[in-house]
Amino acid sequence: MDIHQLKSFKTIVEKGNFLDAANELNYSLSAISYQMQQLENEIKFPLFEKIGRRMVPTEQSLKLIPHIKNILDEIEQIRLLNAKNRIIEGSLTISVSDSILTYIIQPILIEFMKKAPNVQLKLKVKNSYDIQKDVVHNEIDLGIHYQVFGYDNQINVVEIKDFSIGLMVSPNFSKSERDFNTKNQIKKTTIINNDPNAVYQIYLRDYLKEKNLQMTGQTLEVWSIEATKQSVMNNLGIACLPRFVVTNELKNGKIEEIVVKDFKQNITLIAAHHSNKWISPAMELFLNLLKEKI
Repeated sequence: MDIHQLKSFKTIVEKGNFLDAANELNYSLSAISYQMQQLENEIKFPLFEKIGRRMVPTEQSLKLIPHIKNILDEIEQIRLLNAKNRIIEGSLTISVSDSILTYIIQPILIEFMKKAPNVQLKLKVKNSYDIQKDVVHNEIDLGIHYQVFGYDNQINVVEIKDFSIGLMVSPNFSKSERDFNTKNQIKKTTIINNDPNAVYQIYLRDYLKEKNLQMTGQTLEVWSIEATKQSVMNNLGIACLPRFVVTNELKNGKIEEIVVKDFKQNITLIAAHHSNKWISPAMELFLNLLKEKI
């Protein structure tokens, strides 16, 4: 068994099929299939089984994944043992929330790419709950998200900064529909969100439930923080957003915030990684930039 076989198997599991894995690794389909045959010959049990027209990993082979990840991390650590005296290289995979990527870490990305131009940086945009799963399952190098549930002691967490959130509307939004303080109302307002599982959307739903505010209007899911903001400015409805997303629009009057006295929620930005994850020079640089620049 060799490193290429292990890396190929890990990539097939991640991508879900042989063809996408072959494209990711720049192998031919026949080459990656041959690697899997060779690996099966060595480990003495099947890696895949045919279900319908698909080849899926066997239950036994999936147990190899944590060990393969550790092996590949150790090999990378050995390869970059003297990296502090060399150019930072390798890869860095980060899962990050949409609003954080768009409004918080752009300067960090610019600085990182200047200091580590040889690092292959992969960014996966997800909500905080899905990022937490990625971190727990050790599927990424680093998760940058808003704190939701607490992690156990297998995860290293760095708290970066607290941010406030608020209920945002267009200046043209009906004055009669702006009361979100009085309990037990039925409101026909449309709620706009970029992701129903975004932590601040969940805070809003909890608040509406607590106050018995029944929203009978539409829910507009646009799956983009920028599209959410534009939809608010066009008076398509209301949106709960971090204030840093609409700083300029609040200043120039394109968006207004509804004062909701009992809705005083903060969201905490954190960076998290599995304790089994080796902190490569690239990851160390990115973490340091997060701490310094936010």
